Amino acid sequence: MKPLSGPLGQFFPFLFWWPRVNRRSVRDDMLAGFTGALIVLPQGVAFATIAGLPPQYGLYAAMVPAIIAALFGSSWHLVSGPTTAISIAVFAALSHQAEPGSAQYISLVLTLTFLVGVFQLVLGLARMGALVNFISHTVVIGFTAGAAILIAASQVRSFFGIQIPRGTPFYEIIHQLVAQAGDINPWVATVGAVTLVTGILARRHLRKVPYMIAAMVVGSIVAEVLNVWMGQDVTGIKTVGALPAHLPPLSAPDFSLEALRHTIGPALVITMLALTEAVSITRAIAVRSEQRLDGNQEFIGQGLSNIVGSFFSAYASSGSFNRSGVNYESGARTPLASVFASVFLMLVLLAVAPLAAFLPNAAMAGILFLVAWGLIDFHHITHIWHTSKAEAAILAATLVGTLFNLEMGIFIGVFLSLVMYLYRSSKPDVVPVVPAPETGAYHFISAKGRPECPQLRIIRINGSVYFGAASYVQRALQQIDEDNPQQKSVLISANSINSIDIAGAEILAQEARRRRRLGGGLYFYRLNDASYQLLRQGGYTRDIGEGAFFPVMTDVTKALYWTLDPGICRTCKKRIFKECNSGLLPDGFRRQRLMFATDGSEFSQAPQEIAIALAKNFGVTLDVMTSLPAPDENEVAKARLMITARAALVAGVDTEEIVRHGKQPVAEIVAAAAAADSRILVIGRRPPSGGIKERLVGDIARQIILQAPCHVLVAGWQSRPWSKRILLATDGSIISDAAVEVAAQIAKASRIPVTVLAAIDSGTSREAAEDDVALKLGALRVEGIDCDSRIVEDAADKAIIGALRELAADLLIIGNNQSKGINRTLTGSTTDKLVGSVTCPVLVVKRPPEPDELVAAVKNQA
Repeated sequence: MKPLSGPLGQFFPFLFWWPRVNRRSVRDDMLAGFTGALIVLPQGVAFATIAGLPPQYGLYAAMVPAIIAALFGSSWHLVSGPTTAISIAVFAALSHQAEPGSAQYISLVLTLTFLVGVFQLVLGLARMGALVNFISHTVVIGFTAGAAILIAASQVRSFFGIQIPRGTPFYEIIHQLVAQAGDINPWVATVGAVTLVTGILARRHLRKVPYMIAAMVVGSIVAEVLNVWMGQDVTGIKTVGALPAHLPPLSAPDFSLEALRHTIGPALVITMLALTEAVSITRAIAVRSEQRLDGNQEFIGQGLSNIVGSFFSAYASSGSFNRSGVNYESGARTPLASVFASVFLMLVLLAVAPLAAFLPNAAMAGILFLVAWGLIDFHHITHIWHTSKAEAAILAATLVGTLFNLEMGIFIGVFLSLVMYLYRSSKPDVVPVVPAPETGAYHFISAKGRPECPQLRIIRINGSVYFGAASYVQRALQQIDEDNPQQKSVLISANSINSIDIAGAEILAQEARRRRRLGGGLYFYRLNDASYQLLRQGGYTRDIGEGAFFPVMTDVTKALYWTLDPGICRTCKKRIFKECNSGLLPDGFRRQRLMFATDGSEFSQAPQEIAIALAKNFGVTLDVMTSLPAPDENEVAKARLMITARAALVAGVDTEEIVRHGKQPVAEIVAAAAAADSRILVIGRRPPSGGIKERLVGDIARQIILQAPCHVLVAGWQSRPWSKRILLATDGSIISDAAVEVAAQIAKASRIPVTVLAAIDSGTSREAAEDDVALKLGALRVEGIDCDSRIVEDAADKAIIGALRELAADLLIIGNNQSKGINRTLTGSTTDKLVGSVTCPVLVVKRPPEPDELVAAVKNQA
């Protein structure tokens, strides 16, 4: 059944479930109704006693109001009628206004019932059903426990047969019980105790028998035996008296201003309490019956039941949990079960009303002790105490407040619950998060135990950014760059932000402006549309930036990566974004990773100095590696690496040491460079002997240049760190294009000029050389590099050596075509000639490897 809507659904909801009625459902509903009538008989009498009313009024409250609530409510199984909480609330509210049980008291109760119905009906028609949500479960448990203590306290005089005026506060009742301990009537107390024990035993061992009826019967028999044996004058056992054997009489609430003044305040409290009971019960049963409910329609049904009931001698009613639960368990199919229960109750009342003359007040007190004990939810009280001390404090405050003033108790509980909610919502969780590691994932996970970006802090705000939380959120955002000044940018994963108000928008705009002044920004991912529209309509997106908002399934870290400081990225080891491992820095330059291979000889001193200087210029960590044939030579390896590590420490450069073992040093160096994903490998070069054996096999430097997966910087023993000029040799090939990129990065880091040199031999035209040089100069100037060019008609090696000497250049960058074969080995290449003849460092730029070469390299490494 769908929730009801519209005028027809609000005032004639039974038209929607009436088609469900059939012969089988009527039979099941009648059976459930009869069971409910038997249960409500003792409860009605007991609850009326709690409310300070004649016993029959508890039964009247289970007749007409139950029928109206069933016909106009939304639940199929809710049974309305008198309840413990409402009864104690009625007594606490009006017992000091008139004598309980008197005509004036009854008149005030009927007025109170009418007002409760009006308030409930208005709330239902106004679609304000959500108001009951402000009475928390903790408050209800505390209030119910307090009401249970008041119920038990109110029955002390009847249970022990002592004289205590009605309406005496519970603490005074305890005092009077102690003071009048010697005046306790043993016969009355015996009847109460027997009733109490019988109820406990029947509830435990005779589950199919209503324990209240069993306790009433046994208590009445014991009282009658004692009265016959000893005489009522001796025992002092009083009875409830016969009930009127007729249907609920018509009545009229008192609408005088005096009566309204006394009842309008309590009516508001009882309204919320009654609605909380009814809605909570309907939800609990709907979970089992899988019925969809309309809370507002339930308000309407409860309101009409109390309005109509006030004209049929009924006091305020609400949903009863135990009767509703029995109704469902008994197989009720439609609200007709509640109608049948009311009809059967009327018939039972006519039959058994005279028997109430044998029901002792002490027996009723014993039964109400059982009711009071059952109301205290020890399980949830213990659970709340161990789970949340704050909730436990609210429960205790509600309970204590209820003991002194029932209305004030529930108001205290609601007030404290709202204060706690506001306090919690004013400090939303600000949780650091990082991108999920799964491939293709667009969400974030907790950063606990995981590395974070040193420049971009990613956080998730779990809650609303409203006026109460604005200051807390602002402090949390400011604390980020106070703790880490490098984190100038913040990305908010906003899918957990429920809403943003004007105050929240103001602090977000202010924070965005502040971060822009720092050189960063404030960004949002998955902000809901309502919050975005508020920011846009208020003009706050102009301050934050239209491009600062990223919708769902956007690769937001990819977009923000290019806003980071490349200087910090260059030395960063976190690499939490996919783009961090792409090889490009945020400024578009290649990420430089340097490796220095040392053998510990005097020929490693010059390349060590150059490697440290280059790492310092780039601001990166220097990988230092060495290779030894056997693992038992680790001490030798540590000594080699320590020399470089100390020199780097003096220069302010971090190092990572790598030791490899193998009989082929070239293979180990190449493998180490591949494993570290090095961009530039710095090596030394021993002076060449020039023998034929070396020309055939190739020295170690030549083999490394040929096999290394990265650029190789070769420094002879006479080389020194460059500080004057870079000479870039170009031949128009793809390798020289890669050389320009590397030259630009080194020149930018070293702050020295570049000269582009083109050599024209018999196979090259001057026009082609000029075009190539112009392209190279343009690429350098775009990066802000001071550069010039030179075109020389001569062999490449001679032109380069002459330019180095003439320009006093102290770094040569040249491409290498990685050609292999007998021609290279015997005659040598231009690269070999230059590396072996010049005294300055030579950076040999390798062409980018093809995909199949990368695969092969990985296999070889494995």
